[in-house]
Amino acid sequence: MLDRQTCPLEIARKVLKPETINDVRNGGYTLRGYLILDRWALNSPEELKKLEAKGSIAFDLKVFGQQQTETRALNSETARQASLRGMSDSEILQNMGIDMSLRITE
Repeated sequence: MLDRQTCPLEIARKVLKPETINDVRNGGYTLRGYLILDRWALNSPEELKKLEAKGSIAFDLKVFGQQQTETRALNSETARQASLRGMSDSEILQNMGIDMSLRITE
């Protein structure tokens, strides 16, 4: 549980290698991608390390895919209406059935 707001990638920096963080910062990720990495670093740090160990292509495919899925969902009219009713992004994604956890398949 976090007791304060964090800066983007603050949590991920504690799990991922500095080179990976640099690649993320220069790799076309959006704020949504940074938030995904922080969430995965907080909730599944060992899984995130496994993903990083698979290499940059596997890492980018997984993160970009999740970023695209969440962005598309949150840009929908359904999400806009839910936001107007006071729902958070994570509540909206959960209600839409979006899996926000990191699962690594061997």
